[in-house]
Amino acid sequence: MNIDIEKLDVLVQELKTTLKEGLLSTDIFDRTTGLSLASFNQQPTAVALFTEVTNVITSTLADSGFPNLKRYYLVDMENDHSVMIVRHGNDLLQGILMNSQKVNIGILLSVALPKMLAGIEKART
Repeated sequence: MNIDIEKLDVLVQELKTTLKEGLLSTDIFDRTTGLSLASFNQQPTAVALFTEVTNVITSTLADSGFPNLKRYYLVDMENDHSVMIVRHGNDLLQGILMNSQKVNIGILLSVALPKMLAGIEKART
């Protein structure tokens, strides 16, 4: 995988600007190795475990005869938290932990997510 890490760091900063105090942490990581390439409040345990959860969801959808997972899934959690896991192709994942009371879901889906998807494609070298 060839990726410009500096561009990933810029994307993380832009995500912080977009989601403001609602962003609690984010990691952009290699799906195979679990290595975080860029982050804010890095969560190494979550990186490892959400890689496994994503693999289970992918195989469950296939085994159920459902369509494949496309770009993301969103988990609503207790204590005003939510996490979005974004697939950037088959090699990269991104976890975004948020305070669901401080993040506007419309901004997340219509502004932040498209910026991250396009930005990571541009970071590939």
